[in-house]
Amino acid sequence: MSLSNYERIAHLQDQIEFLHGDLLDQNSLISAIRDSNPDEIYNLAAMSFVPTSWNQPVLTGEFTALGVTRTLEAMRVASPKARYYQASSSEMFGLVREVPQNEETPFHPRSPYGVAKVYGHWITVNCRESYNMYACSGICFRA
Repeated sequence: MSLSNYERIAHLQDQIEFLHGDLLDQNSLISAIRDSNPDEIYNLAAMSFVPTSWNQPVLTGEFTALGVTRTLEAMRVASPKARYYQASSSEMFGLVREVPQNEETPFHPRSPYGVAKVYGHWITVNCRESYNMYACSGICFRA
């Protein structure tokens, strides 16, 4: 478990109820979602430093890819009417075939992080289509 560091949100801390969930632990996610009964779920979690994904590719896949599946499954079980947002990444395009990229540009990731993000993106699509869940992705680019 990570150490709690609330420094960046100290100004909001008294306005937020914290529930613990671990992207590696399905039951903790089900409990957190069941306890909070959310209207919306935003998954911004990932191994976010691309070079680190080369040093820890399996852990990157666990958090950044399978963590999405665990979160979506927890939502499906505990709060199926919630709306889900998956933060996808421009890293999914990797070796780009066109500039700028658009919805038709094929993915060609060039790192374990990019590959994991592609998985998270497509499992979100699959859950939306297979379970009729409100699940969408936004592909984030750095400015």
